[in-house]
Amino acid sequence: MSRRVIPGLEPPDAALESEVRTRLDQVEQALEKSVQIEASGMLTETSSYLIAAGGKRFRAMLVLLAGYFGDPADPRLIPGSVSIELVHLATLYHDDVIDEADARRGAPSANVRWDNTVAILTGDFLFARASEISTDLGTEVCALLSRTIAVLCDGQIREVSTSAKVDQEVSNYLEIIRRKTASLIATSCRLGGMLSDADPEHVDVLEEFGDALGLAYQLSDDIMDITSSQMELGKEPGQDLREGVYTLPVLQALAHDEHRAELARILSNGAPDGEMLDRALEIVRSGGSVETARAAVTDEVRRATRLAHRLPEGHSRHALIQLAKFLAARCGAEPT
Repeated sequence: MSRRVIPGLEPPDAALESEVRTRLDQVEQALEKSVQIEASGMLTETSSYLIAAGGKRFRAMLVLLAGYFGDPADPRLIPGSVSIELVHLATLYHDDVIDEADARRGAPSANVRWDNTVAILTGDFLFARASEISTDLGTEVCALLSRTIAVLCDGQIREVSTSAKVDQEVSNYLEIIRRKTASLIATSCRLGGMLSDADPEHVDVLEEFGDALGLAYQLSDDIMDITSSQMELGKEPGQDLREGVYTLPVLQALAHDEHRAELARILSNGAPDGEMLDRALEIVRSGGSVETARAAVTDEVRRATRLAHRLPEGHSRHALIQLAKFLAARCGAEPT
């Protein structure tokens, strides 16, 4: 459970963390092996590119943690985690093409390293490998993963269709992030319960928990893109604004801030940069929009915590609650 430690939100159990880290190492090895294609050296190179760049493996970790509500040693949890991570990686390749991104995880993005066609086809290949792996885990797992991929694609299309529109409804944006981000996190939690043969009632609760956690995860990221420094983010703040993605703090400012007309003019003139970007960020930061977004994170963290308390008591339940609280604390929201 690798993450920056916030006082009071330390890893809840050293033994659990050690076990999860060991299993994540197994996931990493299996992930690397899953894209080794003897017949195509280039496909192996392109599909290994983001794997080698690293990542938190947050979704794989959730699969493994959810497995503790059944049999955490069930060998199916490793390929299940791999399939989830492959789906996530596929979306990153496609996102970089859509966003015309220059970098990903500190390295040139695949569309820059090669070109858009290669990046798109690599993402397609990763979706296919995830589906292939899931077939060995049973038809129910395969169907779950297929439905999730379809929901992810719908979320991405919805986001593209609203790009750079200043008159979006907040409810529409929340539905986009539920589909584009929260759906895969919810599936990660459900899959861990399914593959470990957890009680069906607990499997359903895990999925609901994942939905709340996923919304908190994305909303927290949205806030940090507005409020954090380049050093904290590892990239310049305001990236969403430059890409025409107007997140909850921005939508709240466009609807309610005293400078909303000025903000709308800035954003209506195309992707802001330089002084215009600085001014747009100042407007969003200075009103109450960020606090409103933080309140939304708090609501989802509280929902996640209530759901977690419906799961069997133990270190794994406490770990899930700590993760939810961490998402609140990192963006300045109330964690409880």
